[in-house]
Parts: sequence; C-alpha cells; structure tokens
Amino acid sequence: MSLWSPKDRPRPSRDPRPIDVLVVGGTWNPGGDGVTGAFVDALNKSIFTARMVPYPADYGTTMSYARSVAEGKRALLAAVDRSPNPVVLAGYSQGAAVAGDLAAEIGRGEHPGREVIACALIADPRRPAGHYLGDTDPGGYGVVGERPIDGIPAYWAAAPGDPITALPAGNPLRTIADLSAFFSFANANAAVTWGKEMLNAAARNQLQRWWSPANWRSWAGAVAYARGYLFDGRHTDDYVRCGHARALAQALNRDVAEGRI
Repeated sequence: MSLWSPKDRPRPSRDPRPIDVLVVGGTWNPGGDGVTGAFVDALNKSIFTARMVPYPADYGTTMSYARSVAEGKRALLAAVDRSPNPVVLAGYSQGAAVAGDLAAEIGRGEHPGREVIACALIADPRRPAGHYLGDTDPGGYGVVGERPIDGIPAYWAAAPGDPITALPAGNPLRTIADLSAFFSFANANAAVTWGKEMLNAAARNQLQRWWSPANWRSWAGAVAYARGYLFDGRHTDDYVRCGHARALAQALNRDVAEGRI
C-alpha cells in the first residue's frame, strides 16, 4: 500500500539541514503521552529534532473540541513560522486533526512560503479511507469524516478497531462526534453556540447520515467500537503495544534517508 502519492519525485540528495518535527498532542495531553513519546523516541535523532507544540487540547471543559482544534492550528502555524528548518507536522488524535488540517491547507496553497515537507498522523479523526501505514487496511475512516491531504507527503498510522480513526461508515458513534464537536461546559453562552453550530451544520448537510436505513446495520457494531475505545486500548495502548507509532517514525526515517521527502 502506497503511503502517499506525491507524483514521485525523488530528490538527488537530502537537504543537509536538520528537520524539525512539530508534534501536537492528543486531547488533555498537550505535553505529550506514551503514544507521542513512542513516535518521537523512534525518530532518527541525526535527522530530526522533535518538539511538542502547546495548545488547549480540550474537549468541552473550558472550550469546545472545534475551538481547541482551531486554536491548535494557529499555534502550529506560528511554530512553523518560528522554525528555521524544513518542518514535518505530526500529531496524535485531536493533535492529528490539528496537524492534518493545517497540512491540507498548506497542500492546497494556503499559507504560502512555509517549508512543510511532510505530515505524520496517528489516530487521525479525519483519516481518509484507504490511507494507512503497512500492509493491513484497518478499515473505515475518521470518526468526524474524511480530509484528504494533497501536495504534501502524508503518513497515517491507524490501529484496527480504533473508532476515532477506523470507524465503519454509518456507525452511530459518528453522531457523537457530530453533536459534541462544538459542545462545552464552560458557560451558558457555550451551550448557545453549540446549538447554533448544530443548526448551521444541519443546514449545510454536514451531519453524517447515521440515521439512514442503509447504515442501520452498524448499530450492533457501535457497542464493540465503543468498548475498544473505552476499555480495550484501541485508541491508546495499541499504538505503543503493536508498534504503530514506532512504525510511523521508521517510515519517516526511511523516506528521508532515501530522498523521497
């Protein structure tokens, strides 16, 4: 399985400058955790310099998930601007949404002049179907939908059974992502904002069609995927235990050494 389709242009020799890997942590772990640690530890230190990018990493306590992602994108773009070297954008879970969204924008020609050479995403909630690391398709796609990344080499690590990044189409867990993205416990105004955003999403036909009869078959699977998330470590431990985070770093090590990125 090809990890990316960059119009295969191998470089004659690697840029001698170090490469900065800007890592965005998952929800409630802006400073990193075992998953991001396993990824960073496996990077070739003679090529890459990794650092975490602080951002809210919240999901409804002081701000909504959607606002946290937006704040994360601003923080990540500022970190890119501060870097004197080529940059790889990396992230885990909510951080993968941040890094992937910014990579997609840069790949479309937004934010010109930034030297972003690749992105590496772990448990991306917006992973497109059919994009994965290794030989085994984990199935499904991101819980909040699909976001392609063009123009920049993109790598996705996705554990089978992880409902955040490999959820089957039509699974009812998708509606939780739709309904909770703008929700916050912060104050009464936050609840009003959530209601308005839900109406806007419905008007734009952006809510995923979990209610469609064609998707009812997925109701039984919702419990299994929820258990995988809550109890079985599909979204957390599997990325370390099964080596997905390490394999992602090794793919970067290899492709940079071979001049592919």
